[in-house]
Amino acid sequence: MKWRQDASGRFLRRPYYEQNELDSRAEQLMAEHLMRLYGQVLTPVPTGAIIKLIERDADGLDSYADLTGEGEGVEGVTYFFLDRKPRVRITRELSEQRHRAHRLRMTLAHEYGHVWLHSELWRETTESASAHRCQREQIEAGSPVDWMEWQAGYGAAALLMPESRLRLVLRACCGEDRPTTDSQHAISLVQRVSEAFDVSEEAARVRLSQLGYLSGAPQ
Repeated sequence: MKWRQDASGRFLRRPYYEQNELDSRAEQLMAEHLMRLYGQVLTPVPTGAIIKLIERDADGLDSYADLTGEGEGVEGVTYFFLDRKPRVRITRELSEQRHRAHRLRMTLAHEYGHVWLHSELWRETTESASAHRCQREQIEAGSPVDWMEWQAGYGAAALLMPESRLRLVLRACCGEDRPTTDSQHAISLVQRVSEAFDVSEEAARVRLSQLGYLSGAPQ
């Protein structure tokens, strides 16, 4: 990790991570956490393990929060403080509606990404507290413009879909090939990743594309 000037003006400097660094850090962090909890590395990562990770590193987690006052489409909020660990709130709809289980898992992992990667930033500010709000469209894909959202989104995907295990699915599905986007092999690969890691097909596709496991558009 390197520190760079924050062009957004929110901070004097910001952390900069290479993708492979986030991948290796996320995989090691989650593997160690799972070993402590279960004595083994499980795939998919249990939702309870993500919750326990937030509870370990944050000051509190509310998975049934009323976020209607936080703005349209906001599904997760991380509150940062100068004098204590962050606090995380997730909109209650994700926990109450079973068909949104994939969104709950990704939102939990995304907010943990902020806790993990961005807590240190508030030690260098004069703000006593700040709320970082994440809308649904930012959580799975991550905004390429907003570096905080991109880092949290990439980190979340790396926690839930470790690259080393993703390669095993790719090899089983496609051998050494890199399927072209929207080809039948790509569709099959996305489905298998979704099933293997208990994530949405959209999240699986974004992860595969970011890692270069899906090549350009088919001819």
